[in-house]
Amino acid sequence: MSFLLFLRGLVIVLLAFAISIYLLTGSLWAAFVQTLICGIFIQVGYFVAVMLLVWRSVSKESVTPKSHIAR
Repeated sequence: MSFLLFLRGLVIVLLAFAISIYLLTGSLWAAFVQTLICGIFIQVGYFVAVMLLVWRSVSKESVTPKSHIAR
């Protein structure tokens, strides 16, 4: 997934979240704070997902046998 595609999706999700929170609470401040918190949660989840993918690829490499070098 390209960064621009991810960024576009993130902005759309956060805008939809902000609009819905504003409509539910009627407060711009509450919408801003809760959207900021939601953005942080999304970033933490994305970071954890990337770290799990890296961890899985490293653990798979360590299981596969390496070719022996003849001396």
